Amino acid sequence: MKSFVGKVLALFFVFGFLFLPLTLNGKDWQFELTKIIFSKSIAIIQTHFFQKALQVIDFSSDTIGLNLLLALLFLLAIVIVLLLNFLKIKTNKIIFISRVISCYYIAFVLLNYGFDKVFKTQFYLPEPNVLYTSFGNLSKDILYWSTLGTSHFYSISMGIIEVFTAILLLIKRTRIVGLLFSIGVFVNIILINFGFDISVKTFSVFLLLATLFSVYPNLKKLINFLVFQRKEQLMLHKQSIVNNPFLKIWTKFIVVGLLFLQVLFPYLKSQNFNDDLQSRPFLHGAYQVNQFIVTSDTLKTSDFPILKIFIHRNNYIIFQGKNNEMTDYHFEIDTIKKQLLLQDYQKNNSCVNYDYVKKDSIFKLKFNNYYIISKALNWRKLPALQNQTHYTIDQIQ
Repeated sequence: MKSFVGKVLALFFVFGFLFLPLTLNGKDWQFELTKIIFSKSIAIIQTHFFQKALQVIDFSSDTIGLNLLLALLFLLAIVIVLLLNFLKIKTNKIIFISRVISCYYIAFVLLNYGFDKVFKTQFYLPEPNVLYTSFGNLSKDILYWSTLGTSHFYSISMGIIEVFTAILLLIKRTRIVGLLFSIGVFVNIILINFGFDISVKTFSVFLLLATLFSVYPNLKKLINFLVFQRKEQLMLHKQSIVNNPFLKIWTKFIVVGLLFLQVLFPYLKSQNFNDDLQSRPFLHGAYQVNQFIVTSDTLKTSDFPILKIFIHRNNYIIFQGKNNEMTDYHFEIDTIKKQLLLQDYQKNNSCVNYDYVKKDSIFKLKFNNYYIISKALNWRKLPALQNQTHYTIDQIQ
């Protein structure tokens, strides 16, 4: 039974690595493969048992579709192991191979997220509309993400820890230490995801389980060593997927090289090694409304229906009302005609004329029956974005 369970888990994790979609350099081949094989089955299950599930199955983390996918992969692993046992096909190396693949997969994920933090693309600088939203009006996930985005030092530090852990996993002699580090990293991530309702819960739990599966053969010995202070000899498997020493070295060199290339290529291509310093698109920023004209009447400041305008880096224009509610539209800009082509979430389109006076940082919008004049705010000077570290409280003014 122990061997059966081990083989089922081994296949389950390999299937998870293969079919759980990861977007790599903008390519989502895993999603297309998973969609072809599993989307019809999952759609049928959702229709009969989960009628409130998202109709568009994209296997995003924390969707019912992804959880059903994992359940199907587990059942598939059980069926295949039973079939292999029935046919009396030798499967002695399945568990070992799965644990090796697990370590490389976990290392790849840690490298990916680690360098995202080092180069400040995961916990990115908060957008102006977030900075000017009151604390209590932010959801917990945006609040957490934005807070971490204000600290360059913390983001780099966490990234270095994850990259270091990945390197430990890629070296056979330090792999068990790397697995222990990974457990700590993933436990922390899971607590954050549940505590701040961040929607990567399923994937982070899957990574922790894969890590525990990989470290399991040494778990008892690690407890004896760490808790009871007994001398133990850790199990570093002498068997190998590739037996030829020369081929083994070059295979590992190529695999590790491809992992690093896959992770670092987007940064090398874009030369973006600190996203905080990347140039923002035209008009990006926050604007304070100074004049609001309806037909020919100029409203008093207290009567302004719109107080601030924000231009998001992902081509969204956001209007902040007098009750601090936010209304946003996706837009395309026509710099020749000086027009913003707006689209709401119901796919309704509208066109707005704009003008921007760079010298005075004046941004003007002209709708059908009203005219807005606003001035850019220096949002980068807000206290939350100041890079200050006080070593003693005496330094705080």
